Amino acid sequence: MLDFPVPYPDELIYSTVARAGVHAGLMSPKQLLDEVFANRKVIATPDLPSHTKQISDLYPHSLSLDVTNIIYKHTLFPLYAPFVPEDRRIQCLRWMAGQSKGAVHLALGAAASRIKQIRFLRYCPKCLDQQLAQFGEYYWKRGWQVAGADVCPHHGPLRNSRIELHGRHRHQFFALRADVCVGEAIKSCRVEAVRVAERIHELLNMPPVASPSLEQWGLFYKRLAGDTGCAKGKKVQHDKVSEKVTVCWTNQWLVKRSLSLSINSNSCWLKSIFRKHRKSFSYLEHIVVLEALLGSEWDFHSVLSNVPSLESKSIVSCPVDLLEDNPSQEILDMRSSWEAFLKKFGAKKARSCGGGAIYAWLYRNDRAWLMKINGQYHRSSHSENKRVDWGKRDQDVLITLEEVHQRALNDMKGPRRSRNWYLDQLGPKATVEANLDKLPLTVEFFGKYCESVPDYQIRRIAVAIRRLDAGCEPKRRWKILRLAGLSDERIRVEAELYLKEVRYHV
Repeated sequence: MLDFPVPYPDELIYSTVARAGVHAGLMSPKQLLDEVFANRKVIATPDLPSHTKQISDLYPHSLSLDVTNIIYKHTLFPLYAPFVPEDRRIQCLRWMAGQSKGAVHLALGAAASRIKQIRFLRYCPKCLDQQLAQFGEYYWKRGWQVAGADVCPHHGPLRNSRIELHGRHRHQFFALRADVCVGEAIKSCRVEAVRVAERIHELLNMPPVASPSLEQWGLFYKRLAGDTGCAKGKKVQHDKVSEKVTVCWTNQWLVKRSLSLSINSNSCWLKSIFRKHRKSFSYLEHIVVLEALLGSEWDFHSVLSNVPSLESKSIVSCPVDLLEDNPSQEILDMRSSWEAFLKKFGAKKARSCGGGAIYAWLYRNDRAWLMKINGQYHRSSHSENKRVDWGKRDQDVLITLEEVHQRALNDMKGPRRSRNWYLDQLGPKATVEANLDKLPLTVEFFGKYCESVPDYQIRRIAVAIRRLDAGCEPKRRWKILRLAGLSDERIRVEAELYLKEVRYHV
């Protein structure tokens, strides 16, 4: 795409693509996707978009807008990057450069986070006045779109726009215009919201660096508890940590952000963050704890410089087998006993069926042989689900699909009869969709009756011609295409051939 706009400071790349459509005068969302990505299936994602490599290729090298710079300066990726392991951070960068299909949101924890995502794109009215005066147009800033940061650090509460993040128009990039700025101010706890907004600003402006490991984050918080008087020996005193958090943050704000403290529960997020880290924690959970224990003088730059310097715990090595070539009689007896358990129960069940003590002894004294022999007696844990009669299920589904097909024959209108359309007519479709390999009759039905895109276009053309005939109107090509919702760019070869066979006036 020629003359693709350069992103403004702190602008979402989503906003840049939307402005490109406005500058080029493109009214169709699909046409914008064609021009920018050459792919009509791209989802308009404001926070963690993919296909950034195609956007980067639109800029000259002199602008230094490579994939990494676009992701770190014009998406919300920096909010998650420091808190996930390095290999996952690198993999997410690859996904965002190409095609992720939702994998980025899952890998970074955004999809399953306790922090509820915002529903509408947000804006600051006073910032809009500054944008218009400086740049002559509006744009979406990424700092406005962060859950938990409900205020602009400079001007006050943000407002919701009319643009819904996960609305019906998944492929449309909405530009920030005056007509979408109609929302009311977001109600929030002002003091907490300002503090969070300032920390969010720090995170968003962090440069690309390697992420600490989960083990290093666990060590950091364990030492932090000791340095702030919240530990007794090696044991973290969670009640003291909770007390500091409730002094720093109001209960109203914590509940609103799904961060309420149930300190008596072992699954409380505040307890988990001071234990050995087995998962990543969100940026908001880190901010809450660090602000409570370090006061107002800390910053993310110092924290993220300190965490990677912590030494990981050394792995305790098991003794090396020294008697492999000349085992003692005791070892031979233990081997024989363990092998009897393996023959009877297999490697997985042998330990729980009376062989636990023998396994432990061999693991300490003859580990190399133990691992080798266990591999020979490994049994697959896969079990076949025999609760469902898939043959009968296949016949029942086929009967239902044939009834749907017969009803659809009399209806020339309606959406394309694709496989997903037929599955939707079944009601709950997950079981059928996940087990198509066990439903050969159903698969055969789909191959026979599912409507391809050219078939769908031909049906729409036929409906358009019937309408013209009913109104005694001439069958001109442009009228047929308009009534069918098609254009010269979208029409398929098969539909074009069908249209040529129809007698119409040029």
